[in-house]
Amino acid sequence: MLPPAVDLDRKQSWPAAIVAEVTPLLPSILTECQATTAFELSGDRWHKPTPPTLSTKAAYGIINHQMADRRIKVFHATRLLDFDTVRREGLRPLNLDHQINTMRAALLAAGQFASVCEIDALIATVNISDDFFRGREGQIWATPLRRLLHDGSCDVFFDHWGGEAIQRLAATTSRQLVKGIQSLGAPAVVTASIPAFGCCTFSDWRLAPTMVNLMLERATMTEKSWGAWDVLVKQAIPAEWIESVLPKDDVSSVG
Repeated sequence: MLPPAVDLDRKQSWPAAIVAEVTPLLPSILTECQATTAFELSGDRWHKPTPPTLSTKAAYGIINHQMADRRIKVFHATRLLDFDTVRREGLRPLNLDHQINTMRAALLAAGQFASVCEIDALIATVNISDDFFRGREGQIWATPLRRLLHDGSCDVFFDHWGGEAIQRLAATTSRQLVKGIQSLGAPAVVTASIPAFGCCTFSDWRLAPTMVNLMLERATMTEKSWGAWDVLVKQAIPAEWIESVLPKDDVSSVG
């Protein structure tokens, strides 16, 4: 049986070896961070080597080794028509054509015929193949920290059904269509457990720094750390990886 997923917000879920081996390095890591920041703000960066970061690199190595076969919790901000579908089928990467068809069907079911007419007219006049609309296709986005769900950057996913791609499409036409997609579904947080490495595009080089930043923050050596990363997954997240699908303000999803 696999060990429980590591929840970056919950230190008790972390591998014990990370806490035990990295904690003694924290004072040196903080000194290295301060030295690096001062160096990058000075004229020395043009003609002197970067200050050494031996403790920081050692901490990254410990974390990468301990997390190699672990999973991490991630949080997907969205607006859902049916929570149970995600629980049964998991999350699928964005397919814009499918999203548009689903949106049309939902608006028709809600009797919002004017909005459906707007969609049809819009599709006939804009270049739907443009990267402005298609740029998120084949992707699922999430965050590894609950605090980032509620810092304002996820509002578009909670407020507009279909996420950023549909919001961009609707924003090119009248306010009526924007109101239409804002009326569909309910804001939700999907919690998933994904491999720490090899699934998220950026975790190979962002997971260890984030965990070190969180340790510094919890040791009150730094102010609150916002240095996480956007989790980008370019594959389906199967149902067996889904841990929960909850309303946005459910205490289990935000606490």
